[in-house]
Amino acid sequence: MLMICSGYIAPEYLYRGEISTKSDIYSLGVLILETTTREENCRGNKPSAEQFIKKVRENWTEQHIVSEYPSLKADSLRQIKKCIEIGLQCVETDRQRRPSIEKVIDQLNGRHSN
Repeated sequence: MLMICSGYIAPEYLYRGEISTKSDIYSLGVLILETTTREENCRGNKPSAEQFIKKVRENWTEQHIVSEYPSLKADSLRQIKKCIEIGLQCVETDRQRRPSIEKVIDQLNGRHSN
């Protein structure tokens, strides 16, 4: 049986059929979080992006990052923390609170934009 993971689909599209550029930002955020944490969003019988995001918010503290990546130097650990922060901004339930793609790129490049 083929199971389709809806964990990459923005809530406003999944539940109301509304789509915008901010829907793509949500999907990007999930991918950033999966890549950075090395954890999968769609696991088990009932995939839930909500559960995955909650787990990242609660567990991926500075201390946890250090324990997961013990061989990395301080600058690399800061980059991982920043990627998690960016990913969490992208998966905000309220799409108006998600950053634009330009802001995401600026943050990934170490620039701060408003």
